[in-house]
Amino acid sequence: MGFGTGFTTEVYLNRQLFNSRYELDEKIKEVEDYIESTKKELTAMAVGTPKDIMSEKNEDGYIQSPLDQILRKTTELFEWLEENYSQLNKLYQYRQYLEENEALEMDSDHDI
Repeated sequence: MGFGTGFTTEVYLNRQLFNSRYELDEKIKEVEDYIESTKKELTAMAVGTPKDIMSEKNEDGYIQSPLDQILRKTTELFEWLEENYSQLNKLYQYRQYLEENEALEMDSDHDI
């Protein structure tokens, strides 16, 4: 027999309602696709060079350093990944809950 920590949690999917398991699966697929797209973008940035990044002008009209642009963009991408992984985890937990409670009707479980 193993050991571990058991706990119960409550997950709230803010502003998300699903009328069918198909809708839930489609949302999961959508978030998984966002994550894969972001990973590809990060990989492209990793193999690129500063010359591959076009310099943009900031609010004051000065050309920004390509390295600053890469840092800003990678920060945005990592934040996007964190948000999507968090969302995906909640959706997986909801799907697992539905699988464990097969008799539950999708219309009646919005306020669970």
